Amino acid sequence: MSAAYLDLDGTLLGPSGSLLHGEDGRFSDAGPRALALLAGAGVPVVLVSGRGRSRLEAVAGLIGADGVIAELGAADARFPTRRGQTVHQAIAESGVPAALLALEPGLEPHPLAASGREGSHVLRGLASARAPTLVASLSGGALRLADNGGGGGGAGERIYHLLPAGAGKAAAVAADIAARGIEARACLAVGNSRQDLEVGEVVGVVAIVANGAAADPLLAARAPWVTAGAYGEGVLEAVAEWLSRRG
Repeated sequence: MSAAYLDLDGTLLGPSGSLLHGEDGRFSDAGPRALALLAGAGVPVVLVSGRGRSRLEAVAGLIGADGVIAELGAADARFPTRRGQTVHQAIAESGVPAALLALEPGLEPHPLAASGREGSHVLRGLASARAPTLVASLSGGALRLADNGGGGGGAGERIYHLLPAGAGKAAAVAADIAARGIEARACLAVGNSRQDLEVGEVVGVVAIVANGAAADPLLAARAPWVTAGAYGEGVLEAVAEWLSRRG
């Protein structure tokens, strides 16, 4: 038994956020074809994303995905909260988001992720090299800053999640694998960011799509598999090759 863990924005979805558009905004049906291959092989698809749960579940319903992991698993990371308080609210109450923004002028709250959050705080821009250490210091080690890939803006803009130290795509995928009772080594992950690369620690195969590697030289250097295709075409390439290896 296996599953395919697919990132959404910048991976299955093209630069316009459309399932039917690929590199340079041209029409592409590669994403749906990848989903069709997985469905035909009886492989469940789990969307693993920084998006909030409601937005992610809406997409999952549209494309027939079998499960979702929202906000990099931040809402389910057992971060200490008061009764009725979300992880997102508890992180805000800690004062770390406000302090980080004051000390990192290259970052700002992501306007498209301002509502419906249960776990992480989402920022965009370009963090300095000291930012992860700064977050750890400000939070006493309780929080971390996760680089979740390019934001599509100019000047190398990136997306960051401020989330519990124990949270992340790898941990969330590992928990999902255990809950499904499937074999970790038999699973595939496809994404476009360092967070997606970390999922390779808990699945058998991880592929990074070409556009993700092109936007992050460090990611390109570390990824064991960078697809020739970008966005959905990269997903299709990874899925087809992975399925062929399964025999």
